Amino acid sequence: MKILHIANFGFNKQGAHFYCTDRKISAGLIENGHFVYDFSFRDMARMGTVFKTKKLGASWANKEILKIIDNIEPDLVLVGHSDLMSSNVLKEIKQHYPQTKIAFWYVDPLYLEHKLGFVREFSPYLDAIFCTTGGEYLQKLKQPHLTVAYMPNVGHRNVEHLKQFEADHIDKEFIFCGVVYKEPEREKFLKDLAETLQKNNVQYQYYGCFEQPSVYGKGYYTVLSESRMGLNYSRKNDVTLYSSDRIVQLTGNGLLTFSPRIPGFDKLYTENEVVYFDDQFDLAQKIQFYAVYPEQAKQIAEAGWHKTQASFNAKRITQFMLEVTFDQPLSAAYEWAHEVYA
Repeated sequence: MKILHIANFGFNKQGAHFYCTDRKISAGLIENGHFVYDFSFRDMARMGTVFKTKKLGASWANKEILKIIDNIEPDLVLVGHSDLMSSNVLKEIKQHYPQTKIAFWYVDPLYLEHKLGFVREFSPYLDAIFCTTGGEYLQKLKQPHLTVAYMPNVGHRNVEHLKQFEADHIDKEFIFCGVVYKEPEREKFLKDLAETLQKNNVQYQYYGCFEQPSVYGKGYYTVLSESRMGLNYSRKNDVTLYSSDRIVQLTGNGLLTFSPRIPGFDKLYTENEVVYFDDQFDLAQKIQFYAVYPEQAKQIAEAGWHKTQASFNAKRITQFMLEVTFDQPLSAAYEWAHEVYA
């Protein structure tokens, strides 16, 4: 089928965010045999005004979408984030092309209610919504005319291409890449962890917090390629099935990955595929253990890598998205299929 994929592809980032979800989704759809026309909303909005500001150019970008629709007559319009897009565009698509399905994907946490206004504006014209949050927050988006479903974070074998469990040269035992967000609990967690690791002479490195520079693109992959273990730690870790895409970036590149006990997450990754912890002190103990016993670390890291590559790859997840959107029977035993609300 023909698919128009409207997302924020970040052309102005010069490839520094090449591992982000939007491009992986397009790649997965293409692997499933579909023609995909990418439209990068924010980049096009910047082009729409001499001032190169996306808010001023949003009106022009919205009109461009309708021209594209008229030219290619897609079977599916898939929208990712694109918060500057007008819901009137979706309304016009539904009016002029009633057979065209419209689906929406979203990877920010749903508990940030203030960010969801545009999703609710879109929802009257949507056939399906896919989010990386499950449970009660996901169910709040349910409406009689549309299906809402959980989607895991998306990996891709040519993006998550490292196999750190096979690496001979390890420069850092443990890394965390992320920001503190001025949240005292998060700051205390990371400080306590750092102090404990330091006391026990475990090599570790933080990026993006505590005055340490962030890493992106090739620099990020250089860090991953030098590391044995990594931390998957989101702003909130008690929300059903929610994790940032850090989970696939770590497991998919073969690092031993530590994660809080996110509700329902054991349905995606078992205790043999990631290492779950209870608090920062439990985490520190487990990091120390696997630093001393790298063979055991390797076993779990390899199992986690296999799970991400097999279950959470772009081709499989986009196939699930299409089956839900077009109300088709599910073709595989998707580990997250219990989080589909039709």
